[in-house]
Amino acid sequence: MSYCVNCGVELVESSKKCPLCDTPVINPNIVNAGNTPPAFPERIVIPKTTKNKFSAIIVSLLILIPNIVCIITNLLFTPDILWSIYVVSSSAMFWFLFIFPFFMKSKRKYLTITIDAIATAVYIFIFYYYNSARTGWFWNIAVPLDVGVFVCIAILTAYFSKKRTLTKSLIAVFSALTAINIYVCLIVNLYAASVIVTYITMIFGISCLILLLFFIVVEKNYKLRAWLSRKFFF
Repeated sequence: MSYCVNCGVELVESSKKCPLCDTPVINPNIVNAGNTPPAFPERIVIPKTTKNKFSAIIVSLLILIPNIVCIITNLLFTPDILWSIYVVSSSAMFWFLFIFPFFMKSKRKYLTITIDAIATAVYIFIFYYYNSARTGWFWNIAVPLDVGVFVCIAILTAYFSKKRTLTKSLIAVFSALTAINIYVCLIVNLYAASVIVTYITMIFGISCLILLLFFIVVEKNYKLRAWLSRKFFF
């Protein structure tokens, strides 16, 4: 074991300079000292999870500060109109959807989906409560749609937990979109018949169904799939 000639600190064999005073280390008794790994890493490597969590904290603070300002402004200048609730609820939903997952120690996909579904329902309920609580559309339309959409997302998440081909992935996505369109049309028309909603879901649903059938044919037909692959790198 050697010591620094300048400050006397104990050195490891691979040291090229003193870690305390940066004095160069020259030890003629050590052969091929240049091939040994450095005693201390030249660059500090921060784990990716730590970086993500730190970034999430910064973004959370950036979201929190304007919301506090909005609440204080609302209470001081316009206490009769609680407009800040819309800003806070929108920010909260954004935080739960996009920032909260970075604080989780492990990737719990279904827990995240459940939290997102609850956050979305609460966000919609706030608008319902402060605008049209007497109509009852939240319980008859919003809640069933929220549950249905997030159940569909959970099913897709389970399906994509294994690696799938591009055509199978597209078939799953368009199947989900077609099912969601039919579900939306049924829920809306059961509570309040709407020609506009029926037409919109019909147009979008038929388009998704056509694309779904096309990709099913592509998946079943090897020659067509090979031709598409050559022409469009599909």
